[in-house]
Amino acid sequence: MGRSGRGKKVETIIIDTSVAVKWFSEEEDTDKALKLRDRYVNNEIALVATPLLICEVVNTLRYKPDFESKKLIIAIGSLYKLHLHIESITEDLLIKGAEIAFDGDVTIYDAIPVALAELYGTVCITADEKTQYKKLRHKYPVKMLKEVG
Repeated sequence: MGRSGRGKKVETIIIDTSVAVKWFSEEEDTDKALKLRDRYVNNEIALVATPLLICEVVNTLRYKPDFESKKLIIAIGSLYKLHLHIESITEDLLIKGAEIAFDGDVTIYDAIPVALAELYGTVCITADEKTQYKKLRHKYPVKMLKEVG
């Protein structure tokens, strides 16, 4: 579990790229993504991701029609100012991710946050219900953003 700025134990949640993108782009369930972010900023929860999230968020925003260079640079700065807990991609994490990828017939990229959730003993929250995560959510600790209160 994570710790708030005051040393109190808080719930740790793993997020994937689809959640973090909504912090910068108005989409379905952006309000829920912003609520998660605000709970993190207020030390009510701990948000954890891997370095892949940073690259994937920036790449996704780069291809959004309403994002030009200056807006993307501002988003990058905002993402870093959040000081998310970024967990390194270790051999153990990658092995677990590979097992999940083969078992669920998904990409390694989609399996890594789920593997991280398993290693942390928590849940991975995603907004990506159209692709890979549908295959994983009944066997692994995956929760859809739309289900978050």
